[in-house]
Amino acid sequence: MNRFGDQQLNLADVATTDPQSGAKVLVDAESQVVKELGEPGKLTVVGTTKPSFEITVKDVKVMNSCTLRGSGEKIKPENGYFLLVDAEAWLDSSAEKYVDEEIALMPLDASVFGTSAGLNQSVDRNVATVAAFSCDVKDAMDIAVGAGDRVKGKIMLDSPHRSGQVVYDPEGTGGWTWDY
Repeated sequence: MNRFGDQQLNLADVATTDPQSGAKVLVDAESQVVKELGEPGKLTVVGTTKPSFEITVKDVKVMNSCTLRGSGEKIKPENGYFLLVDAEAWLDSSAEKYVDEEIALMPLDASVFGTSAGLNQSVDRNVATVAAFSCDVKDAMDIAVGAGDRVKGKIMLDSPHRSGQVVYDPEGTGGWTWDY
């Protein structure tokens, strides 16, 4: 079951065109809808044209170290590179009518992100390391967005890739990807 109802969504459920703009939707081999930095990924409930959820990766800063929370000392990433992801997310208030849970939420913590070396490359989902969690992140993103809310902030990821793609895919069945 997905976050927006009883239908099981598969790659085949990705629209070939955007229901709002009519633009062609590009999907990579990993079932990720390909987006440009600053372009929102949109989840639209079947049978509607208005998105119920949007997430936008606005920028990605690659770093070789970060400042340890509370101590001021520098620490190194476990996987190779820290990625400071600047993002924004919104969940429509109508999302509550599509879920069985008490409250409608979409997760935004590092565990629902991944990275890849580029288009059609396998996704590394081990980016929520202790090192990434330990970084002092100014304007940190909330760990979730609730129905009727819009949040923005930064998420620290620990990636083996200096360049490539950031992936948002909370269910592991296909999400969105942005080049960095």
